[in-house]
Amino acid sequence: MADGSDDSQDRRGGRAKSSNQEWLLAVLPAFPLVLLVLRLWYAGRQDTQTLLLLVQHVSPLGLLSSVLIPGLWIIPAVVLLIRVLSALYVVSARRSSLLVRAADRIPDWVLVVAVAVALLAWQLRFLPTLLMLTLAVLGLTVRERGHRRSAVRFVGAVLPLLAAVVCYVLLAPAIADAMHEGDRVTLLLLAMPPGLSALLTGPVPRAFAWVISHGVALLVALVLPVVVGVVFLRVPVMPLVAVETTGEDGLPPVIVGYTITVDDRMTTFLSTDGIVRFVDNDHLGVQTLCPDPAEIPNSRVDLRGWYVEESMISWLAPERATTPDDPRCQGRRAG
Repeated sequence: MADGSDDSQDRRGGRAKSSNQEWLLAVLPAFPLVLLVLRLWYAGRQDTQTLLLLVQHVSPLGLLSSVLIPGLWIIPAVVLLIRVLSALYVVSARRSSLLVRAADRIPDWVLVVAVAVALLAWQLRFLPTLLMLTLAVLGLTVRERGHRRSAVRFVGAVLPLLAAVVCYVLLAPAIADAMHEGDRVTLLLLAMPPGLSALLTGPVPRAFAWVISHGVALLVALVLPVVVGVVFLRVPVMPLVAVETTGEDGLPPVIVGYTITVDDRMTTFLSTDGIVRFVDNDHLGVQTLCPDPAEIPNSRVDLRGWYVEESMISWLAPERATTPDDPRCQGRRAG
């Protein structure tokens, strides 16, 4: 009877896990779709008719690219955090949990790809954090898999210290620049993670292992959707343009906004204040492409010409020719 009862409980547990996975697989594809709809709704200043117009005309490829760009830094961060927190719990408590089982499903090659993508896509000011997380994963994994004590000592203590020294030497000009500019956030992001690397490669007291690992994981799970939503709402989904008009029919001298659609007779604009304008093509003049406000850097701190808000792939790419500010992008006629 006991064996039959145990088998029944195992079957119920297996069905529950299968049901949870089915729900997860159903929700994950819907999350980007919800973000896309929210982005268009936000662009139309929460007006339903404007949302329907945007859904009808906005390019699906443009919407896909707007999801892909934030995903280049979100996905590696999630992968690294899951591996760090699960490995920390295992080496500290020597027990399994849902977080540990989720991390076990992430193969090592996915971790390597995540680090490589983050190295290219993350901004310079976040690369010390990437180094800290990578060293933590490496040190905790070596300890978790029971390698020799010499390997654990080297990966868990010697390597983080050497990496911290090299990192501080390379980042010294940027750290000094951040101190001079009074940019405290950039200063903390550049200076703190390398020094903390050696502290994240070993176990914590067993009594606090679950609270630290699962508490941080729960906090990230609660905060991450909000952060993703805020960042995603700033991602452009249409080109920002400034167009001179004839000023007839009550038109402003310059329309600054997003081009929704163009046909033989009319051009439809969504202005930056959320107003949809259907303008006769005969009333339109010179048009120019404007920089998106989110692309304007907030920090002047740089490392030998590499600004802290630039990713490595942006820094290595051919530099865009600088052009003078176009007054039309501020709503004024040229000249």
